[in-house]
Amino acid sequence: MDADTVRQFIPKWHKGATWKEALARKQSRLMAEFFRRNSSSKPADAQDQNTEVQIQANLSHDLLYQIFMLLPAESLFRLQFVCKQWFALINSSIFVTSHAQKSDTVLISQQMAFCPRGSVGKPKAYFHFLSLDDLGSSFVESSVNDLDRVLASYGGLILGTNLRRKRLVLMNPMTGKYVDLPLGVLLLSCKHLYKSFGIAFCSETKTYKVVHLFYGHLGGVGCEILSVETRKWRRITRCLQSVQLGETMLSVGRSVHLLGDGDWYDCVVSLDVCDEKFVAKKLPVERIWKDMLVEMGGDLGFVSHVKGNALEVWILSELEGECWMKKCRIDLSGDFAYCIPICSRRDGSEMVLECHRGRLCVYDFGRDETRLISSGSSSGGGGGDYFDYEKEMRPWSAMTNKIYIPHLNTLVSCGDQR
Repeated sequence: MDADTVRQFIPKWHKGATWKEALARKQSRLMAEFFRRNSSSKPADAQDQNTEVQIQANLSHDLLYQIFMLLPAESLFRLQFVCKQWFALINSSIFVTSHAQKSDTVLISQQMAFCPRGSVGKPKAYFHFLSLDDLGSSFVESSVNDLDRVLASYGGLILGTNLRRKRLVLMNPMTGKYVDLPLGVLLLSCKHLYKSFGIAFCSETKTYKVVHLFYGHLGGVGCEILSVETRKWRRITRCLQSVQLGETMLSVGRSVHLLGDGDWYDCVVSLDVCDEKFVAKKLPVERIWKDMLVEMGGDLGFVSHVKGNALEVWILSELEGECWMKKCRIDLSGDFAYCIPICSRRDGSEMVLECHRGRLCVYDFGRDETRLISSGSSSGGGGGDYFDYEKEMRPWSAMTNKIYIPHLNTLVSCGDQR
């Protein structure tokens, strides 16, 4: 489908549209631009082809390994089909594991992007990714057309829902490899607001586990855990009375984490998928609105808003204990006021924040400075609270922290026991 075909099905914007409709329109416009840039390919002449073959023949295995380690997963997925040598190297367990450990954080939209229904076949579903470097927007076609939304992400895998087949799907968006999983009690309520999902890898049983928290019929919060190896749900008997559902659980190591609620409002509730036991850990400071859990260089982090328009970043040094260490204080002012933490880089060197009216900035821990990477939404000429989405920042939309979750683009498959 080319850019012109996509554009003719993009609906016109109107003032009464919600932010979700604005997001859908933004995704359609970005997809049209993406197809336009990738539709034209310059054919190589015979001399260029001979040069490429000669270069390929002269590259050693070790040199190819080092070059491929620098490339993103989407490029590697295409390069693996060049020849048998490249296919064997890129799909080797050693390379996949090493590349996954070096993959940096991107953001993946929880809302699937769809090519508008055209003259041929069903509309296609696409994953929408955003790079933290230049906010570059990319789309990857889903191998499951009926995928509804992304529920959780972990180590290059995403958990989604397939409404037509009434299944959960655990898949790698880059490779398209997936496994179907049963729903559990998902159909007890159609509102995602009252559910939370998480994924983690159990090193003892060497399999991925899916955690599902939901409100029970008799009150309290129920929990069930699915082993991808057996594809069976197991109910956890302990009832949680105070957990903040509706947010995606943060996966760090072999545990999933969620902020508490009610009596546990100043706690983080963690579940180790190996022993399948809940632990409530006291937060280092009193929690207020929009305080967030983030992963910081492989550790569990907590970003707290404090008086004087500032943020404090805390690190839980040992997940089994309650030893919080204060990493730094981030003083905010002007355009960077009232920030909401989104995520951090894989190595914990920078943290992405969302400021007032959709502005995005990055705080560099080493340099102790904040830089703006997106100007945010601009208001329309008519005044009032109306946002002109034609002039808003690219490729972001309003309420970023409610749309995108951290993700790693890797070649890891659902059946990998690494």
